[in-house]
This record gives sequence, C-alpha cells and structure tokens, in this order.
Amino acid sequence: MTRDEIIAKWNSMPEWERNIWIATNVMGLEKSGMRAGRIKVGNFEHYPKNYCKDMSAAWEVVGSMRDKDWWVVLSSETDIWHAMFFWDPDQTFTEVDSESAPEAICLAALIATQGEGIEE
Repeated sequence: MTRDEIIAKWNSMPEWERNIWIATNVMGLEKSGMRAGRIKVGNFEHYPKNYCKDMSAAWEVVGSMRDKDWWVVLSSETDIWHAMFFWDPDQTFTEVDSESAPEAICLAALIATQGEGIEE
C-alpha cells in the first residue's frame, strides 16, 4: 500500500478497526477468528488496547517499533503532533501530523511497516 492508501484506509475506519489493524500489523498479535473486533493472545480473546487514543497504549507501539530497530521522533507544535519513524537516521521513512500524539504514532507506525517500498 502507498502512504496515501494507508491514510485513506485509516480515515475510513472506525476506531475499533484501527486498533485491530495496529494490534495485528504493528504489534504482531493475532486477530480473533471467532469474534469480530477482538484479538487472540494465547488461549484468550479480548478487545485490543485503544492504541489510537490512549497514550500509554501508543507508547507500547513505540516500544514495539524500537524492538524492530526503528527510530522515533515525536514533537508537538500548536496542538498538532508530529510523529516520524525511520530505519536509518539519514533516511526518513514516514512522517505524520495529527491532532493527537497516539494517533500520529499509530498512523506513522502503520505507514512505516505497511508502506510500499519499506523493508523491515
């Protein structure tokens, strides 16, 4: 997917689907085969954390990305949050601006890991 396709898909999804997308594609969790809107962890199924709204859950996304050797820069400027993930400090892979830090982190992580031409 291209950056624009990922952003368009993100914008068309309800919050619960965004959290499933992050849980499965960034955090490496498994989607439940039995219940919509849930993830599977071991033998248990539950709703994913609210990655796109809860800063502590979004910080777990940052930790997961750092475990995969991605660097992150997060900054704020007049009520707009800027998140950037990159693999090599000399080459930026993705940048996202959002009204909330968790959303900026999550969308940038999805673009970095799912975007066209990105290699993990």
